[in-house]
Parts: sequence; C-alpha cells; structure tokens
Amino acid sequence: MKNNLPCNVIVDLLPLYKEGICSDETNELVEEHLRSCEDCRQLCENMTIPKPVKKTVPDEAETFKKVGKKLKRGKLYRRMLIFLFAAFAAVNTAWLKLKFFPFKEFSNDMAEYNGDLYQTHEGSYYYNVTAPHYLSFFDGKLYIWKESEGKERHVSELTVIPRVTGDTKYAVTIKTDSEYMEIPVTDSLEFDPSGYKVRDNDEHAKQMLNDNREEIEELMRAAQEKWGGYLK
Repeated sequence: MKNNLPCNVIVDLLPLYKEGICSDETNELVEEHLRSCEDCRQLCENMTIPKPVKKTVPDEAETFKKVGKKLKRGKLYRRMLIFLFAAFAAVNTAWLKLKFFPFKEFSNDMAEYNGDLYQTHEGSYYYNVTAPHYLSFFDGKLYIWKESEGKERHVSELTVIPRVTGDTKYAVTIKTDSEYMEIPVTDSLEFDPSGYKVRDNDEHAKQMLNDNREEIEELMRAAQEKWGGYLK
C-alpha cells in the first residue's frame, strides 16, 4: 500500500498513534511515513503524551464523615429557621395583643382621616386615635382635646401617651396665640423634666401647668373614663 499521506495528516495522527489507539492499518501508514520522513520521525520521538491521572476514590470513613458534616449543617440551618420563625411569631403576637387589637377597638366607632387617624366627637370632647404601624411598639397615639373660648392661655389639646417613659404619663399640649408647648407630666399632674425635650424653660412650663390645671384635670378625667383600662 502506497503511503501518500501528507505530513500535516501524520502530525494530526501522531497523538493517537503514540497513545496506541489507532487501528492496525493506520499504524502501518504512520510507521511507513515515519521511515521516509525525518521531520515527522523527530516530532514523533520528541512527542510525549501525559499519562491520565487516576482519581482516588475516598474510603467509606471519609465519605461518611463528609455526609455527617452536611447533615449537621442542615440541622443547624433548620434550627436557625425555626428560632427565627418562633421569634417573629412571638413579636407579632405581642404586637397584636398590646397595640393592634386595643387601637383597633378604640377606633371602631370613629371616623377615619388619612388612613391611620380616627376621630369621634362626644359632648365637648374630641377623641383621637392614631393607629400604630405594623410591628411598631413605639407609635400609635391616643389623645383628647376640647375647644375653649374666652380664656387666655387655654389648653386646646391633651395628648395621652400609652408608651410611658420613666414617670411620664401624659404630654400636655398648650396652644396660645403666641406659643405652642408640649409638656410632659406625671399621673399627679406634676411637671416631669426627664421627659421634657422642647427647650430649657422648666419654670415657664410649670407656670403654664398651674395656670391651666383645672382644664387639664378635666381632660385627664375624660381620657381615663375613655381609655383608663388600657392606660393603667
């Protein structure tokens, strides 16, 4: 059989020839060409074929060890998820009981304004409820006010704070023609400087409370009659 294969074909066949995976006929063609072609023969002699790397199979002990680690991680993730779900459920339950249901009940018979503000008018008093935001324990507000005429420095609004801080139970809002003040007070209608954040005029705040004590006490009694069970 005459070998008419060009060198570039032989070069393509050399890797297969060196690995010993060519057919007998192809081997004969390559060897015949190598006997007559010095360049291809040198290339064949210098060509090295890397030996395949055999992958080591891990033993049973190592396999079980890896599987055990994965199972432990899976258990840890499940426990974390269960804990997070339980914590969320506890916070959600507490918020529903302490904030949502009471404020929902307060606003049932009130007119709605702007989505989260409710108001009703009973006698000379205006009762207001600002609904709390979801899972917030710090917002949500109850407040009562009445219009007063013919009295200087009258109290136009009394804000009842359900979330107390220290001894602070109420924030008295006093509006006059010249100023607007929010004054924190205790159950006994005493000025509470620890909750005062407006400005450093304690004596003026005390004087405003004393000047309007009768009207403030009236509003406090109305607030207690309306929401007393929740404010305790």
